[in-house]
Amino acid sequence: MIWARLSQYGFPFHPPGPPRGNPAMHRLRVAGRRAQFANQPGWKRVVAKTAMTLLWPLGAATTALDARRYYGGTSVRMLDAWWLALRNNVPPLEYYLHRLWEPARRARLDDYLYWSENAASLLALNRAAGLQPGPSPVEDKHLFSTFCAGMDLPTPVVWGIWRMGQQDEGDTLPEQDLWLKPLQSKGAIGAECWCWRDGTFWREGRELTSPQMVEHIKSHSRSHGKTLVQTVIRAHPDHAPIIGKAPLCARILTGRHRDGTIEIVDAMAIWPREKSVLSQGGYMAMVDGTSGCIGMIYEAPKDCLARQMEGQVLPDWPVALAAVRDGHAALPHYVFLGWDVAFGENGPVLLETNSGWGSFHFQVLPDHPMGDTAFAEIAAEYV
Repeated sequence: MIWARLSQYGFPFHPPGPPRGNPAMHRLRVAGRRAQFANQPGWKRVVAKTAMTLLWPLGAATTALDARRYYGGTSVRMLDAWWLALRNNVPPLEYYLHRLWEPARRARLDDYLYWSENAASLLALNRAAGLQPGPSPVEDKHLFSTFCAGMDLPTPVVWGIWRMGQQDEGDTLPEQDLWLKPLQSKGAIGAECWCWRDGTFWREGRELTSPQMVEHIKSHSRSHGKTLVQTVIRAHPDHAPIIGKAPLCARILTGRHRDGTIEIVDAMAIWPREKSVLSQGGYMAMVDGTSGCIGMIYEAPKDCLARQMEGQVLPDWPVALAAVRDGHAALPHYVFLGWDVAFGENGPVLLETNSGWGSFHFQVLPDHPMGDTAFAEIAAEYV
């Protein structure tokens, strides 16, 4: 429900007070609050911001109570989380995750890029870089595929585009494993992986002949919108014995300086858990941006097979970095981009890039704020 959602995003303004941490990160938080609902008509902005102002005290109290139930702690700590939410727009969940009751961390609370300000803050930066509304390979998977092909960047083969039950592009379906991906979905919503086996397509116990698969794609495009049919990337041979057939993916965060220089800000590895083909909800670990070495896996059993990935260097890491740098250089109105790169059997492949990449795990996994990375230095050039 929209009112429940609006109760979780804080006040529509940044409360007055001196910076608590990096001044650039403080300015970005202020700019992000101002950019909220910027694409909406004036009356909608007024309604939404009024609702946020009225609902945040209750929403923050509810979230603080839920967080205390999950993470434990005293009632005094829960009240402190609620107070910091009202005084500094800090989501109570992140108060607990970042341990903001500790004085040293609390003194730098502006250095975090909170989930509730993530999208608006990044939009404010992109607008400062000259971003205008309109179609973009950052927002559309088909445009992204065309963009990569035009720049000779590695990307999965597209076999067809369907819209409202009709095929817009492509020819007959190949007899191989295929992905069905809604072009504008987020978080793998509506995505399906079909395996070609013994002359038919299989998925979760369901079997379709080629003609039936075409009809299924038509139906999929009616229910999920414009649908991309793409080749399936299989895991690199060094990884497959440990993680299975689905590839390890890296989320590589790039930042663009005012002079056009592209910098690698951070990176993490994500791969599916056992018996899954989706990386969402999978194993995660930070990756050293220089060497491509995988760090400690986040919240995984000590004896699980996935632990064998710790300390491994991602294959062709310099190739992956060169590809995302070249891609970002051709998208000058985005200050930061999060690139999803699959490390497949034939080398790194660009799956997509995101302007609204989530900062949550980039801060939780390494246990430091975005202000400790090159993010703060680059953001300072735009705010």
